[in-house]
Amino acid sequence: MKRQQIITLFLFLALGGLGYVLLSILLPYLEPVMWAVVLAMVFFPLFKLLRRALRRWDNLAAGLMTILVFSVAVIPGLLLTGALAREAVEGYRTLSSYAAQGNLTVLNRLSEAWFIEPIWQWLRERMASGNVDATGFALSGVKWVSEFAATRATAIARNVFEFAIATGIMTFTLFFLFRDGETTVESLRRSIPMMADDRDRIFDSFKRTVLAVVQGLTLTALAQGVLVGLALWAVNVQFSLLLGAVACLCAFLPVGGAALVWVPAAVALALSGQLVAAGALIAWGLLVVSSVDNLLRPYLISSQARLSTPLLFFGIICGLRAFGFIGLFLGPALLATFAELMRTFRELYAESPS
Repeated sequence: MKRQQIITLFLFLALGGLGYVLLSILLPYLEPVMWAVVLAMVFFPLFKLLRRALRRWDNLAAGLMTILVFSVAVIPGLLLTGALAREAVEGYRTLSSYAAQGNLTVLNRLSEAWFIEPIWQWLRERMASGNVDATGFALSGVKWVSEFAATRATAIARNVFEFAIATGIMTFTLFFLFRDGETTVESLRRSIPMMADDRDRIFDSFKRTVLAVVQGLTLTALAQGVLVGLALWAVNVQFSLLLGAVACLCAFLPVGGAALVWVPAAVALALSGQLVAAGALIAWGLLVVSSVDNLLRPYLISSQARLSTPLLFFGIICGLRAFGFIGLFLGPALLATFAELMRTFRELYAESPS
């Protein structure tokens, strides 16, 4: 083996080994770093305008932009989590009082309907005890949701140190991504042993897909959450803020979406005898809320990301499984990057003349 080959092999082994060690060290805090990357990509055009206005005072512009992103994205999320937890607990108390007064027995009658009874019987057979009524089952479900929301809201207080470290890492990374992001990306781009056009295409594909998915999913979810919350408030459904926020979160899911909130609400209204309100809610959900999901989301994502609907679906599902909530955005972006790599490989080898 020649000296140059030995040196090259040593460099590859050293890079691989050190890369593995660094990944193991950073893995516990990889999520806040990924959030910083996504937030930096989304807000970077605004940062460039701010830097231009400050005559390229990069440190000041990066600091102000980091504070702005933290104020817009993190603080409102913490406040909303606390408000939702309080409303969820109050909702469980209200439903408990309704159940104690016998106002939820309609659920037992509903479970005896011909189209629900086989499903309910199947569920009872697989529970630890078969003597479970629909009212108790629903109440237990609501209790679990309220306890989960309250647990999420108080998790930060119980784990202040860990939360502070994660937030500090995200803020620290976000600052330097704003200040040195262009230089870092360009250095990484030059380090990849590919043709310049191929490198640019891969990086542009990743960036374009992340931005498209972030904008498409976020704007669609916010619109659907607001529309569902307003509709529930208009038909006098209690806890419309909580249900609107849940609809916003459900709208991120590729299956079910906001319908997981407004459909049960419409069924509850119908069972309570409010047929006009139930019909109005169903019409609003089908004609307005679903239209936002079917028209706005594909337009916002497909106009920028070069991913088919099946690839986008599997990218979101697999990203959620692998990375959690941030996988909604990273999953499709990684799929798009892989598709560009396969395209480059095909152009260089598969379609090259023998």
